[in-house]
Amino acid sequence: MTRRLIQNFRGVNALVIHGEDRNRAVLTETLTRLGLKVQAVDPADAPAIRGALSDAEIVIFDTDMAEAVALACGGERIAVPAIAIVGLEAPGRLQRALELEPSAVLHKPLRSTGIYSALFFAANEQRRRLDLAAKMQLLEGRHRSRRFVTRAIVQLMRDRGVDDEEAFRLLRKESMRRRLTIEEYAVHLAANPRESVKKAREA
Repeated sequence: MTRRLIQNFRGVNALVIHGEDRNRAVLTETLTRLGLKVQAVDPADAPAIRGALSDAEIVIFDTDMAEAVALACGGERIAVPAIAIVGLEAPGRLQRALELEPSAVLHKPLRSTGIYSALFFAANEQRRRLDLAAKMQLLEGRHRSRRFVTRAIVQLMRDRGVDDEEAFRLLRKESMRRRLTIEEYAVHLAANPRESVKKAREA
């Protein structure tokens, strides 16, 4: 099922990491008009950035100061949707900004047009990335546990004298009865080998 897109940003806490100038004024004014709660912090004020990050739901930062932003973030990527404001297109600065994993970009000089689009893409791209990471984690977990499934099938084949298809059927039947995935039940059997033999003989 496809998730509904994030389109409304009213009440969202936005952290703007940008020096005080016309660009910041345009940005904060537009964000406020869109209903966001805006906190603007100077990139050189690392303690203020660290303090504000805990409440931020979206971060907009100046790539011209990406090094300072990265240091304030402890070298970690920004965990919430992030928008990079690009001024000077120097490869080194862009690379440093990329390490913070922004999901949308704005270009200087900022104008009110385009800011909502950046919010839209940042929020929805971040959620897509998180969904993809969760799916990958699930697949990796299942892949790691597949060896336990193979071990359980071999055990059932040996104990029951059945072929692999029948052993898999028995494994699936018992996992369903316990409301577990086949992989979860196979891991459980590996941790309880006596139960594996007992169940095989009772099946």
